Amino acid sequence: MSIEPNLIRYVFDFEEEPIEFLIDTGFDTTEEPSPVERVEAYPDWIRLEKDQCACCPLKKEDSPYCPAAMRMHSVLETFKGHTSIENINLTVETARRTYKQNCDLQSGLNSMLGLQMATSGCPVVGQLRAMATFHVPFSSFGETLFRTVSAHLTKQYFIHKEGGQPDWDLVELKAFYETLEGLNEAFSRRVKGIGQSDAIANAIVMFFASSIVVASAIEESLEEYKDYFTGECMEPPMGG
Repeated sequence: MSIEPNLIRYVFDFEEEPIEFLIDTGFDTTEEPSPVERVEAYPDWIRLEKDQCACCPLKKEDSPYCPAAMRMHSVLETFKGHTSIENINLTVETARRTYKQNCDLQSGLNSMLGLQMATSGCPVVGQLRAMATFHVPFSSFGETLFRTVSAHLTKQYFIHKEGGQPDWDLVELKAFYETLEGLNEAFSRRVKGIGQSDAIANAIVMFFASSIVVASAIEESLEEYKDYFTGECMEPPMGG
């Protein structure tokens, strides 16, 4: 089945029946609930002012619901009867290639949640949109770190070409990932106690935990990854 260039399809294949998510990585993807949904479908924890992240620039008058929480609500409702250690066959389809992996549910959800949050309309996590455009599921930490730094430096190249002040030393990138750490705390408070499945809870923890490790690696000037990223060795650092 062909798929549009801006779409990514996640198919979680359980024994009973597959569950499919079609994710639009385009720019006009912010969900807007209908008046009926505002009353009946969306719970209080999704409202913007409920544990709103300190770094969030949105105003409830313009955006009554947290864009990332709206995406999370859909996933929560879909997988609320499942556990984190359930074994699945996960297929990820893009316009150019198809990925397949046998894994536990929490690992599959971790891969998808990052993509969904980056394309949800959240102005903070949305800064990862370039990563979403070139999404690679099942990435190791070393691969994720390489793509993160490469995407940032590519952006700095164009800033330099346009006469701006590029961030070659990754100061802004480190600051952004420190901001994600704060967003993690606020978002964790938002979803705490709403009865989510452990698969969702663990996937959220895994997604935000990576931001802490990325910030730490940048703080250390990527020294541990220097040989791996420059082709001097073939094996990543331990655990990378």
